[in-house]
Amino acid sequence: MEKNKSGIIPTAKDLSSQIAKNFLMGVPAVRRWRLRRPRTSIATEDINQFLATYAFSGLGHLLEHTGDLRGKTVCEIGPGDFLTSGLSILAAGADRYAVIDRFAGDYFGESAKRWYALIEENWASFYPDIPWDSSLDSSKFPEDYRNRLELIGDPIETAVTSQKYDIVCSFQVGEHVSSLDKFAEIHQRILKPEGVGLHRVDFSAHDVWSHYHDPGTFLRFPEFIWNLTGSNRGVPNRYRHHEFLEAFERAHLGVEILAIDYTDPDKVDFNKLNKRFRSMPKESVLAESAIYRLKRRPS
Repeated sequence: MEKNKSGIIPTAKDLSSQIAKNFLMGVPAVRRWRLRRPRTSIATEDINQFLATYAFSGLGHLLEHTGDLRGKTVCEIGPGDFLTSGLSILAAGADRYAVIDRFAGDYFGESAKRWYALIEENWASFYPDIPWDSSLDSSKFPEDYRNRLELIGDPIETAVTSQKYDIVCSFQVGEHVSSLDKFAEIHQRILKPEGVGLHRVDFSAHDVWSHYHDPGTFLRFPEFIWNLTGSNRGVPNRYRHHEFLEAFERAHLGVEILAIDYTDPDKVDFNKLNKRFRSMPKESVLAESAIYRLKRRPS
C-alpha cells in the first residue's frame, strides 16, 4: 500500500468524507444495514491469508505469550464478525471460550460456517504439532457447543461473565474502546486472581489516514473534530501507549510490555500535531503497536 498522500486539500477531503460517513451511521436504517455487513471478515480468495489473520493470529499470540491452552478458559473482547478465533482456541484444547462484543457478528450464518469448516480443514497445515480437539466438529459449531461457549452482547462497561476466566484477551481492540479505565477495570470482574490478560493494541493510523506519507496526520485534529468522524463508528480512540499504562496502573494491574514497535520519527511532523499530542512523551506518540501481558495485583 502506497503512503504518499499529503497536503491540505487531500486532508480536508478525507476529513469531510469521514465526517459524512459518521453522520450516515447515525441514521438508524443505515446503521442497521452496515452492522449486517461483515466488518473485519472480508471476502477473499486467499484462504491462508484470511485464516492466518482472522482465525489463527490471536491463537498464535496466546500460545506464544500464555502457553499451552489445554484445560484453560479464555474470554476474548471484540473477536470480529465470526467466532473463528474462538473455534481455533477451543480446537487447541481450551475448555471454554467467551466473547464480549456489543456489536456481535452473525456467528451462526452461512459465511461463518464456511470459515469454521476451513479452519478444521486447514488446521494441520498451520499447527502440525497440536492435534485438533477430537470432541469438536466444525460443521456443528457453534450451535452444538453452547456448554463451552459464553456469548455476551454487552459493552465492556457493563459486561459480566458467568465465571472468571484464566485468560482475558483482545487483539486490535484496545484502540477502539471509549474508556481505557473501563477496559482495564474489566479484568477485576472477569479474570481469575492468578489469570493473565493479553492485549495487542494497534496505535497506527487506520482507514484513509493510513495512506498518508506522515503517519501522524490523524493526530493533527483537535478532539472535537476527530469525534465528528467517529462517534457512530469504530474509529481509533487515539489513546497513546503511556495512557494505557496509566489506566492499567489505576486498575491495580501489573503489566509487562512484551513487544512494542515504533513509527520512524523522521516521517512525523511533530509541529503539526494537535497540542494534546505535542505535550505527550514523544516515544509514546511514536508507538505503532504494543502487546501487553497483565496480572491482577493482590488486594
